[in-house]
Amino acid sequence: MSEWLYQVTGKAWLALLFGIGILGWAGYAQWKASADTHGTAVEDLVVRSGSITGGSEVTETSKRRRGGTTTRRYFVLDAKLANGGTEKWRVDNAVGRSKLEPLIDEAIEVRLDPSDNNMVYEIKHKGRTVVSLADVQKIMESKDKVAATMASDKVTLVLGLIALLLGIVGLVIRQRLNKGLAAAQAAAVPTPAIGEKT
Repeated sequence: MSEWLYQVTGKAWLALLFGIGILGWAGYAQWKASADTHGTAVEDLVVRSGSITGGSEVTETSKRRRGGTTTRRYFVLDAKLANGGTEKWRVDNAVGRSKLEPLIDEAIEVRLDPSDNNMVYEIKHKGRTVVSLADVQKIMESKDKVAATMASDKVTLVLGLIALLLGIVGLVIRQRLNKGLAAAQAAAVPTPAIGEKT
């Protein structure tokens, strides 16, 4: 029985890490949902201008490690820049096709985040704002709140807390077993008598 318990408690650190990971993820999601700005900070956005030569709607489906799939939808605008180069600009699906279709073959100005696949935060056409920065930030805020709700539902928090407690209890039991084993080994070592050669 003690050998089995010794083996099981040797894996307690996995439960501890799992619990810390789940609770950390929930805390981060809550912090991100309550942040003042959602998405990229305004000062990190870059202004670009060009003509839209085409566009498409993209659906990405990826498998999760725990099972199931996640699906992301967004629009990609093909832009021809003033210097002759081309770029692809990504627009969130929640903006809507109806705002983007009239921009085909038109010159526009955008504010985007080059570090996030050229994600567009604002679109202006002939001086008029078609997609505002505030609207995109509201879209990002709603996505952050959905992620926070998923990360902090009761089942997830209880699972994380149970894993954390199991990890702590397992490590304490393992430490006590190690002390008992060390004491038993010390008691089992015979003490040589005076004058006895070892």
